[in-house]
Amino acid sequence: MASLLLFLLLALVAVRPANGFRRSVHTAAATTDPRPPPWRHHVFLSHRGPDGRHTFTDHLDSALQRKRIKVFRDDHDLPRGENVTEAISRAIEESMLSVVVLSRGYASSEYCLDELVKIMHCRKENGHQVFPVYYKVSPDDDVADPSSSGVYKADLDRHKRRHSYDRVATWIHALRSISHIS
Repeated sequence: MASLLLFLLLALVAVRPANGFRRSVHTAAATTDPRPPPWRHHVFLSHRGPDGRHTFTDHLDSALQRKRIKVFRDDHDLPRGENVTEAISRAIEESMLSVVVLSRGYASSEYCLDELVKIMHCRKENGHQVFPVYYKVSPDDDVADPSSSGVYKADLDRHKRRHSYDRVATWIHALRSISHIS
């Protein structure tokens, strides 16, 4: 946990907003872009609630909060009365980086898979930083080939019966893509 926290802190220092905003480190009087950074959150935390909400995810969230890192979690930070899908999409876009906690039940959730697709889209289009955390799953066996083996196969087979081919293929592509991030 400590090494993950340190890694995230270093990543937050290194990430620069896409609009070119840079704070001057030389003097307070130096000219800077007057626009505020586009980030409302430092970290978007994508996780399957029942898998680690009261264990790993809560500990990670608490550790980040203690370091004054602003974390968005859908189970804490969703505005009441707002469309969930739109609010999550906006929160991902307004976060400096995403931490995706891939757990055994992650692929059972359509919401988690849709979040992952959005996160990977932002990574491709905007250079959004993505940090996968494999919680009781293997990146090689379970995530890299989710539709033919591993813990995600049964969930994806169920999704194939309920959703369009294109939607499920997008989810599988996002899972494969994240498995290639070290």
